[in-house]
Amino acid sequence: MLQFLGNRKVVQLIQTVRNVSAVLIFVVILSILPLSVARPVEAMEGLIPKLEPVQHVSSNPNLYVSAENPLFKNYFAGPMVVEVIVSDPDIQRLDQAYGEPVVTVNGKRLHMAQGTDGNWYAYFADRNEAIAAANTAVLTGKGLNFGGFCGPNSSFSPKAGVDYSETVGFTVARGGYNSINDTNNAGSKITAANLPSCTNTKDTLTTNQMEHVVRENNTLNTNTAGFAASSQYENVWPIIQLYDFSGVPTPVTVDYQKGGGDQAVNLIFDRIPSNLIHVYAPRPDFPPGSQIQGDLLDPQLNIDPTSDDSWTWGASPTNNTLYYMAFDRNGKPDADGTLAMQNLVGNLTTFMFNHNGRLTENAKPQGVVVFESQSNGIQTLFKASDGLMRTESINPLSAPITLREIQANAGIFGDYDEGGIADLVMKNDAPRDKSFTIDYNDRSYTVIVKYHTATLTMG
Repeated sequence: MLQFLGNRKVVQLIQTVRNVSAVLIFVVILSILPLSVARPVEAMEGLIPKLEPVQHVSSNPNLYVSAENPLFKNYFAGPMVVEVIVSDPDIQRLDQAYGEPVVTVNGKRLHMAQGTDGNWYAYFADRNEAIAAANTAVLTGKGLNFGGFCGPNSSFSPKAGVDYSETVGFTVARGGYNSINDTNNAGSKITAANLPSCTNTKDTLTTNQMEHVVRENNTLNTNTAGFAASSQYENVWPIIQLYDFSGVPTPVTVDYQKGGGDQAVNLIFDRIPSNLIHVYAPRPDFPPGSQIQGDLLDPQLNIDPTSDDSWTWGASPTNNTLYYMAFDRNGKPDADGTLAMQNLVGNLTTFMFNHNGRLTENAKPQGVVVFESQSNGIQTLFKASDGLMRTESINPLSAPITLREIQANAGIFGDYDEGGIADLVMKNDAPRDKSFTIDYNDRSYTVIVKYHTATLTMG
């Protein structure tokens, strides 16, 4: 039986589309996706106009794991962070002290902390992938910054009885406590071998949160009659606990040892199978002046399970680039224009991307450009001297395009904002039957200009 765990976190991936039943659409997606893998397509795969996740579902009554998703077969990969929530009415009061719920990852303890909503939270990731990601984060609070890294032999403890000796490392959100990160390691990169032994001595914390891959975590319960999180715990929260999943494919079991019977979720840490990655458009072709909306289903782009992720490409085939959180969720510059704007294309193999991750466009296969780039609620562009659009960091010849997750932890990304304004718009004078192409996951999608007419008959 499917049990809802409440609020934005606990989400079932069902689709709401015009007058069609959401549940029916969900069934149609699950049944059609495997059949559409190898066929060539004109325009983008036209199944539904917008994918709008409403709620996320768990297969257990009290245990929620963010990577549990039937649409993506419970796969996760690379530096994706997994959120674990125990939502159990037996241990949910804020003014009562409870023993910490016992949760394990492949038999190793995953420490939980109680939030202000009464639920218990934890975050985990693969150590090697977290380190690789963090080594690209040169500024605090931007890019793939995992915060300050600590080794498993640390004496650091944010609360009596809590240690991280069963992990292979952990990260603290604002640094300090003898932790290291790419911004304070004297130019050296973080490695599994140089994770320091962290202590309870505060040292220097960043003013704002250093860690940038869990951006909307629940705050801790500081009620002295309840969980009684200390100021130290608040300083380091969220803590990301690290495990070794390097022997891919690695089965990963998250187990809540509740009295009366365990609740478990089985995940797979591996490269995402190509047949789980798809591109969709609302129509098979686009008339002049229309917004060129598209949706990309790729769970590996879902780094932060608590907030909508954003990825920006320089989509030129000859100068292809990729940036994480170039823009914030409102389309305002975040990493863009700063040193945090680190091109990740060269890291895709390290991050376990297979054929996905690289997006390119051929703007004029017939010698005519039929679309224009534009600013919207997910990216900020401005005109360069040649009249083409650019960002602060991406020149116009690199063809910037941004996809933002349409809801936290959905794994579905769109090129349009809440008002339906897309990154690309067909020119008003775009000639009929001309096109451009977009390539992702070793598949090419042709976007064609068509004129549409209608006949009105009055009786």
